[in-house]
Amino acid sequence: MNQRPCFGLMASAAIPLALALGVLPGCTGSDADPLPPVHAGARHRGISYAHAWRSADAHGYGSPASADSLRLLREMGVNWISITPFGFQTTPQDTTIRWGGSRYSETDERLRAVTDQAHALGIDVMLKPHVWLRPPGWVGQIAHTSAAGWQQWFAAYRAFILHYAALAQAAGMDALCIGNELEGTTHREDDWRGLIADIRRTFSGPLTYGAGFDEVLKVPFWDALDYIGVSAYYPLVEQPSVPARAEIAAGWQPIVGRLERLAARVQKPVLFTELGYRSVDIAAHQPWNSGGTSSVNLQLQADAYAAFFDAVWPRPWLAGVYWWKWDSFPDAGGPQDDDYTPRGKPAEEVLREYYRTPTPPAVERPAVPATTPIPASRAGAGSADR
Repeated sequence: MNQRPCFGLMASAAIPLALALGVLPGCTGSDADPLPPVHAGARHRGISYAHAWRSADAHGYGSPASADSLRLLREMGVNWISITPFGFQTTPQDTTIRWGGSRYSETDERLRAVTDQAHALGIDVMLKPHVWLRPPGWVGQIAHTSAAGWQQWFAAYRAFILHYAALAQAAGMDALCIGNELEGTTHREDDWRGLIADIRRTFSGPLTYGAGFDEVLKVPFWDALDYIGVSAYYPLVEQPSVPARAEIAAGWQPIVGRLERLAARVQKPVLFTELGYRSVDIAAHQPWNSGGTSSVNLQLQADAYAAFFDAVWPRPWLAGVYWWKWDSFPDAGGPQDDDYTPRGKPAEEVLREYYRTPTPPAVERPAVPATTPIPASRAGAGSADR
């Protein structure tokens, strides 16, 4: 969260997704072509893995503490992490993006090191660079009023994201999220399609884009990517009350219908590039709200996790989810913490239960379209924490 992938499907798969969708409770159907068949694959049991930038040497990406945190995640059943370097932009109208890790120490070396740590445990890695605006600015406000402004901004963003695409390729990372919640820019379809083509020539793995939950239905270039990505901080209840698990699950029903129809229309699976709930009373009412104080409510956070697994996790078009967030810092979380991490809270046990339990068939890692040969080798709530 900031402030505020073609499939690799086998033709011989046995169960058409159209039939699977038709029997799932709450499915609405669609006039669009059904998705291709699905079969058992490596659904992303993901975590957004956050760098402890305040104590980077001792606890950040690549540190011994990070290795310990990753081992705990693997024991919980996590098979993917996303890692997040930041680029910094001063205002929504600025055309300069600064990056490189010097401010918060998410250096290329640390990103490589944490990738190696994860791979040693059998965990795949998605690099997910974010742009951060100086508060109270929000990355979704980035916009320009002139052709020159747009040209300059996309040139800056192109340099930023291609740097991390090259790093992802060189470090053997397994997927790349090419942008996050940049909803003021995604109407610039030609600019994004040209950028995606450049990224394809640099990185050989699958690509997604992390759309905001009110942006995802409007992105015009999903066909050029491998996953429909969404930061799924949907409001699920109308009041900041203490809803029951069943009420939260019911709030997902119209949302999954819309996402199902989108997946069928563009013939791509949906990946929740972020989803999270603070352990507070407003968790299901305003999941995106990372600021302010509220009463700690551990059970509501756990119920919101469980409601997702009830209502969304079994859907055959879902490629997986990345929960926001789990810190490389060893003492994060705990029963007095009101932030997003499930660590040391009842939500951790919910996550463990579902991640260690076999799930219905999911999409496989997508096959990437052929591009210029690249030598083989083996960067939300998050920004609001800055």
